[in-house]
This record gives sequence, C-alpha cells and structure tokens, in this order.
Amino acid sequence: MRRGQLFSYDLLLASAALMFILALFLLTDRAMLDRMDETDLRAGLQEASQTATDSLLWTPGNPSNWEQSQITESGTRSLGLANSPGELDPEKVAAFFSIGNTSAEYNASLQILGLSSGAYFYNASVETLDGTALASITRFPSQGINSTHTISAERFTRLNGPVVRFRMVVWSE
Repeated sequence: MRRGQLFSYDLLLASAALMFILALFLLTDRAMLDRMDETDLRAGLQEASQTATDSLLWTPGNPSNWEQSQITESGTRSLGLANSPGELDPEKVAAFFSIGNTSAEYNASLQILGLSSGAYFYNASVETLDGTALASITRFPSQGINSTHTISAERFTRLNGPVVRFRMVVWSE
C-alpha cells in the first residue's frame, strides 16, 4: 500500500512540473507574439513615413500644379513639394501646410500619401535650422502619443535658398 501512495505522489509531482513548464511556455510565447506585433507595426510606420516624406520632398506631385486646386483623392494622384530635387516650391509648401488637420483635405492627403491603409496619421513641419517653425500641420492623437506607435522622419532641404528641416511624425492609434 505504501508503494502505491509513493507512486501517486510521483505522478502528482510530475504533473505539477509539467503544468508549470506548459504555463511558462504559454506566457513566453504570448510575450514573443506581442513583440513581433510591435515590430511589424513599427516597420509599417517606418515604411509609411519614409515613403510619404520622400514623395513630398523629391517630387513635384501629380498633377505638377496640384497646389492650384483643392486636394482631393480623385484629382490629386500624388503630393510633392519639390520644384527640383532638394529645393522646395514655396507655393506648394504654402498649399500643403494650409490644409486643416480635421478637414477633408487632410483625410485626402492621408489617402494620397499612402497613410490611410495602415490607419496612420501625421504631423508635418518645416522649420529653420534653429527650430523656428515656418509652417506646420498638427493633429493630436485621440489617445495621446505612445512612443512605440510613433515614427519621426527628418530631412534637410532648401526653401527659397536657405537650408530648412522638414519633419514628419507618423503614428497609429
């Protein structure tokens, strides 16, 4: 009889150890999946911010005179602020930064810049090298900014001669 009880204790101890190992595996597996999701989100944000920034700073847009009319998803195929590589067009800069952060033009710009597919939003600014803002579009996240869901892209270019800093912050809510 004592021998049977000892066997039951061994089985109970082995089962508890197996359950502990299984629980540990499930917890670490979930943490790894969460990290992978964060990595995928950051990669998407990075790609979206790079593509949008490059489009704005290296192309004139399509049509090339898009700044002369309202920004719409059907009429504006791409947004670009450059009149030549490395030189921003002052009229295009004024038109782009005149859109409101809650307007239909802002929503159209999300679509045109390729930011709507990932439910991304953006802030953008042009400032002098000493940090003086020349133009900006500022939209505040509804949930506050979570630094793991935010990517900032910064480029240096010229506007009317002097070098300026173009900054775009892209985030996901």
